[in-house]
Amino acid sequence: MSVRPTTDKVRNAVFSVLFDAVDGANVLDLFCGTGSYGIEAISRGAGKAVFVDTDVTFVKKNLKDMEDFTETIKGDVTKILPVLTGKFDIIFIDPPYGEYPPEKLLNIISSGELLAVDGTIVFEESFRSPFDIANTDFFIENEKKYGDTKIFFIKAGGGDK
Repeated sequence: MSVRPTTDKVRNAVFSVLFDAVDGANVLDLFCGTGSYGIEAISRGAGKAVFVDTDVTFVKKNLKDMEDFTETIKGDVTKILPVLTGKFDIIFIDPPYGEYPPEKLLNIISSGELLAVDGTIVFEESFRSPFDIANTDFFIENEKKYGDTKIFFIKAGGGDK
């Protein structure tokens, strides 16, 4: 199986932290796989979710009857990000563990001005993988560890860069 779905425990913990930020939010789900983050956001009141991955087969199956609230884009995230437009209140990033440097992805998001003011990036990574964002316009507001998974809640500007 080429998709590593986020566990229910981790997803519920993430949404407990996000809480009211989801209501009416414009959401971007990168490396979406099954679409669990974006679908959960829609079920909790997000206004719209955009799903991006090289294979959108699983997410399209899971989005049945949600077409009015969703968009799927098939392609390499690093090539899709620079051409996306709009502002996203919440950006979920769940790449294959250890394969995409966080700095690279965050710098593409920054240069495209994709994160809305007061928006949050939720980055899921293995706790074993290096996580360096020193050379970005972002800071880690909060982080949580669940087994082998580490979740980083990232904000724009003003932090300890």
